[in-house]
Amino acid sequence: MKKIFALLLISLPFLAHAQLEVYGRYTAGGSVEPNINYFGSKKVTEKISLTFFGLIEQKWSEALIGATYAPSKSFSIGASTGIEQGTSSPRFGASILTGKGKTSFAILGELGSGKDNYLYKANLFHNYSNQFTLGVTAWRFHGVGPNFRFNIPKLSSTIWLMPAYDFEANKSKLMVGVRLNM
Repeated sequence: MKKIFALLLISLPFLAHAQLEVYGRYTAGGSVEPNINYFGSKKVTEKISLTFFGLIEQKWSEALIGATYAPSKSFSIGASTGIEQGTSSPRFGASILTGKGKTSFAILGELGSGKDNYLYKANLFHNYSNQFTLGVTAWRFHGVGPNFRFNIPKLSSTIWLMPAYDFEANKSKLMVGVRLNM
């Protein structure tokens, strides 16, 4: 985990666009699971970007590097590969982002070793104003539910809240987070 964190810090100055997100996942029963995500991208050409994603949780972490191809401003597709804590097998990721006007849809998936070692996340968002975005999210290990986002442009940050129900764990969960654009 220390190596992943060091890689994040070393990569930070070289990335043209980056987001740092910190959130807590609260589960019915009182457990709190903190999470730190870091995403960065650097344009190589007008349509191709290099990407980096890192995640650190209490008991697990990962780091992925890849590329995104955006043939238009309203569509991009990406692929990545990397490592995860606790295994010597690679981890793979793929994403699609599309949108029109103030509405966007993103879906991403990850696959590690083992039949249950996968993640999915799908977001459908609509920006109602420069400050308020409402959406629906389906996210493995988090749940399905509404996603409320409040943007603070002067601080280049977003505060978000997602009450959800995790059908795999049969538990209600609440995620509260802050995202900082760098």
